Amino acid sequence: MILQKILMFIIGITIGILVVMYNRDIVRIVGTSGWAEKYLGAGGSYSMWQLIGLLIIVLTILYVTDTLDKVLGSTVGAIF
Repeated sequence: MILQKILMFIIGITIGILVVMYNRDIVRIVGTSGWAEKYLGAGGSYSMWQLIGLLIIVLTILYVTDTLDKVLGSTVGAIF
């Protein structure tokens, strides 16, 4: 179990950092997002990918510290 958490931490943080660092390359490959450009302003696609990278990092930390269930249960859990 602890090995799984360590592995998930390394993989999740690495993916999150890479998404934040290489958001320009991701936008070049995937293209711009009309929604992000509309609601986040000019360059919104780049901001969207940076926010996704930060979200991956935060969710990874919450998962590794076993607080993800508590956070999701108290926020989104009421909906489901």
